[in-house]
Amino acid sequence: MTFVIYGAGAIGGAIGGRLAQAGEQVTLIARGTHAAALREHGLRLLSPDDEVTLRLPVVEHPREITFTGDEVVLLAVKSQDTASALDELAAVAPQTIQVANVQNGVANERATLRKFPNVIGVNVLMPAEHLSPGVVEASSAPIK
Repeated sequence: MTFVIYGAGAIGGAIGGRLAQAGEQVTLIARGTHAAALREHGLRLLSPDDEVTLRLPVVEHPREITFTGDEVVLLAVKSQDTASALDELAAVAPQTIQVANVQNGVANERATLRKFPNVIGVNVLMPAEHLSPGVVEASSAPIK
């Protein structure tokens, strides 16, 4: 199984980084200067317990991923970007993927269900920030 983090900012970057640290295969979808920094320097994940730099595959669009159908896509974009992200994802990903909404908002799961049958709603309580390209700070600790 591969995890695709669609929106590798504060929440997506922190979750993707921790999944990678746990040995999972992770691909990040990011854009602009953040994507460039992730490619060049890796994901710098800061927390009270540790500071790590993780070299992960980074793409700017889902069409750059060869989907097999076994992926879990963690949708971590801002709610206003959900519709376009789902359109882009639906154009290239098979219906067998699972999509987990790790977003703020109340209508994201319904929007996702219009495009994919396997949708997981996730309640995320995570103090995290993405203030500079390539860097995510997750302020919770300890992580067990």
